[in-house]
Amino acid sequence: MKCVDDFRLCFGKQELVPIIVGGMGVDISTTELALEAARLGGIGHISDAMVPTVTDRRYDTHYVKTKTKRYKHNVANSDKSEVMFDLGELNEAVQMYVSRTMEAKVGSGLVFVNVMEKLTMNAPRETLRVRLAGALDAGIDGITLSAGLHLSFRRYAPCSYSCARTQN
Repeated sequence: MKCVDDFRLCFGKQELVPIIVGGMGVDISTTELALEAARLGGIGHISDAMVPTVTDRRYDTHYVKTKTKRYKHNVANSDKSEVMFDLGELNEAVQMYVSRTMEAKVGSGLVFVNVMEKLTMNAPRETLRVRLAGALDAGIDGITLSAGLHLSFRRYAPCSYSCARTQN
């Protein structure tokens, strides 16, 4: 009888156990779950959904409180078109979450971030670009995209990342 150890998933020259876990959204695809999959030699995903909220919970930051204060005047308004992510804070939150996850990684597996394109709150190109670049700058092993048609993804990812990463 065959078992999972009889198979390998290959990414370039790297062989992985064919275990892929995650891509499940807000703090469900957690650091702990992703790290366990990587420890076993597979691929684990962390989610970037609501990453400022997740970093507030995990690392005692105050991104959500700051944003709430910034847009307090607009809370009761049904038109949220003026509500935007502070791109500097978003980048900081993404890098903190990803870098702390990657620092804790052991084993031969990989950790990917699952990016949901629809979570872009106005300024979609700029927000998605910051999220992708922040994860790459923090050392993530890979990115998966979900919740959207990602037809314009190549325009959002800086070429230096996609070109450099595929040459390894």
